Amino acid sequence: MINFNKKWKNFVNEDKFDTSLFRFQDGLHPRFWENNALNPEVLDNLRKIADDLLKSLDVGAEPEDVIITGSIAGFNWHKLSDVDLHIILDFRKIDDNFDLVKDFLDAKRISWNKAHKIMIFDHEVEVYFQDVNEKHLAPGTYSVTDGEWLMQPAKDEAELDLTTAENKAKSLAKEIDHLFDMFKSEKYEESYDFSQKLKEKVKKLRSSGLEREGIYSPENLAFKMLRNSDYLEKLSSIKIDSYDKDLSLDEKDEFHENILKNWRNTVDEMLEIEKIAQDEDPKPNKEGEFEETSTEDLLNPKIPAPWDRNP
Repeated sequence: MINFNKKWKNFVNEDKFDTSLFRFQDGLHPRFWENNALNPEVLDNLRKIADDLLKSLDVGAEPEDVIITGSIAGFNWHKLSDVDLHIILDFRKIDDNFDLVKDFLDAKRISWNKAHKIMIFDHEVEVYFQDVNEKHLAPGTYSVTDGEWLMQPAKDEAELDLTTAENKAKSLAKEIDHLFDMFKSEKYEESYDFSQKLKEKVKKLRSSGLEREGIYSPENLAFKMLRNSDYLEKLSSIKIDSYDKDLSLDEKDEFHENILKNWRNTVDEMLEIEKIAQDEDPKPNKEGEFEETSTEDLLNPKIPAPWDRNP
């Protein structure tokens, strides 16, 4: 559920996104890497995480490898970098239905990442399942299983096109902010449809950039800007909540009115029965008048019931 009190970062009306995260560092992360090898303490922790996760799956397939990759394994690491832990499996050894296995493992991955928040030197561990035949683009890849580099990162001196990346990110951010306004206006069906289109747009943006220019493409950098500034979280939250709201029926007021109406009718019937049971002839009060007890009086705990009153 979207928390409207949460202050979403909004960069649309500011000059630019924070591009300071996209500069190349002089070396690998000093707390993760020692003498060009992964810190032994980090290595042991990552092995245990992978082992525990695989045991919980119980799919009967041994991993081909477990790797650490992403910016934390390259010269482009920064304060918001995740520890990308990829468990490499041959999906077809689990079942011939590749798509079924992928969906199952994706669900397990999402569930695990939501349930756990393991931090290593202020960087959160994110686990992924990767098919052995899947192409993966990364600055560096290190085998956690064997404790050695599979592909050592190179300090890429290529100039990053941050201006184009920022413009692409800002354009999508405006659309996500517009989507948020639709949701706040309770246009749930429209906001859900629009959120699906935007998620597909973000997906195509990143994949096209990776295919054409790799991880340092303006499109991939724009994707990272949106992710680092919480815009992708905002998009996902609106999509889920729009779906829930659109399929929810708000009949609370009508429901309560019907309950109250039925309750009053029942009380009136009970009152008549009790009057007959107590005395078929109603008794007058001190002034010689007959009282009529209303349903409101009967429901008021401070007013005694007619059969409890003294004549």
